[in-house]
Amino acid sequence: MKKNRRNTLISILLSASLLGFTANPLNELHSPMVHAAMVKQNVPAKPSGSSSSSTNLQGDKTVTSKTTVSDDKASSDKANHSAFLVKRGGSLTLNNSVIAKTGETTSEDNSNFFGQNAGLLVTNGGTANVNNLTETTSGNGANAVFATGSNSTIKLNNAKINTTKNSSRGLDATQKGTITATNTNISTNGSHSATLATDRGGGTVTLNTGNLKTTGDGSPIIYSTGKINVKNVQGNASGAEAAVIEGANNINAVDSHLTANKNNGVMLYQSMSGDSEEGTASFTMKGGSLTSKVTDGSKGTTNHTGALFYVTNTKANVNLNNVKLTNTSDTLIRAAGDRWGTSGSNGGKLTFTATKQTLAGNVEVASGSSVNLTLKDGSSLTGSINSANTKGTTKLTLGSNSTWTVTKDSHLTTLIASKTSLKNIKSNGHTIYYDKNSSSNSWLDGQTYKLSGGGKLTPAS
Repeated sequence: MKKNRRNTLISILLSASLLGFTANPLNELHSPMVHAAMVKQNVPAKPSGSSSSSTNLQGDKTVTSKTTVSDDKASSDKANHSAFLVKRGGSLTLNNSVIAKTGETTSEDNSNFFGQNAGLLVTNGGTANVNNLTETTSGNGANAVFATGSNSTIKLNNAKINTTKNSSRGLDATQKGTITATNTNISTNGSHSATLATDRGGGTVTLNTGNLKTTGDGSPIIYSTGKINVKNVQGNASGAEAAVIEGANNINAVDSHLTANKNNGVMLYQSMSGDSEEGTASFTMKGGSLTSKVTDGSKGTTNHTGALFYVTNTKANVNLNNVKLTNTSDTLIRAAGDRWGTSGSNGGKLTFTATKQTLAGNVEVASGSSVNLTLKDGSSLTGSINSANTKGTTKLTLGSNSTWTVTKDSHLTTLIASKTSLKNIKSNGHTIYYDKNSSSNSWLDGQTYKLSGGGKLTPAS
């Protein structure tokens, strides 16, 4: 999803020597494009001692002090060179300017992690304030705007950005770098080229108002191994999910409209590559809309496609508040094992909270996975929960003013509700089975209850 690992072993080892560590050719094989058998092998944690300062970063225009540039046309066609490089605490103010970057990278790792070959690159302690920017990049590994290292900061206002080759993202922050942007439109055409991204070592990217478009394979609108916040954004990904979170990181979207056309709507996972800390991935969305045009069984880069929300090999939280959801398939949520992690213990463990939310579609939970779904503040679900009766764990908390319209027989490990709120379950003649041995279900007294619509709630045999 994130990187196209097509470098030869020689180029990988050369990249490693630049970074000061011994590379394992499998180190970054966390992309869904990577063959499953390869990912199952052990991969190391984050390389010790790697930092942007140990990479040979170069710029055609290098800023190390307070500098203002206006009405400029900057370009770089040299391999591994940025058009602008801000370093050593330098401060760049760039107004009404054009950047064109055509040179190629010789190391995708250096480009992905540290911004080598980016159009505008700001490193440890550097700052850039950019107004009215037009930027194009057309070289592999040519990210447009890149902040890497602690206290590296970019502020961007009114920008038009286009990248055309692989591994060339729009806004990208790593190693705790920060980018804050407003009124910025970004399009990317290469593979593994999200419009907004964070990568190894984490970073923060914030965008208020913009149009985002990706067409390449494995190029979601947003790819987070850090913190990404968007507001008033319109985004469309032709060859990937709308949003992907890897590891203990997050995406927060407000009043935004995101559309996916391949794989799933939103994916939360852990690749075990060392790019992100293990922990809980978090996707929060308030207002706006989320659309997936992927049908069940569509070919994609994972073993499972078609879900509006797909979770594998990680713990994850999804929080939705009054979001318009549209899904071509009938799968709302899928939690399952996939090609990442160790088979048998790589399921998805999802906590999903719906507030003032309309949900439609089935909840699928594979053996070894879990879904904890809460419907509150007038939320509704139309669909089934674990209709396949797998050994996955399911928990439904049904608020007193929320409803569930059942479309298939369903299986719950735990139901948290009240006997009076059972009237909020519209069964359509279907049966809901619950685990009478679970202490959380003791309020049901192991009994069978008739439900509205002719169905029943009954203990599993």
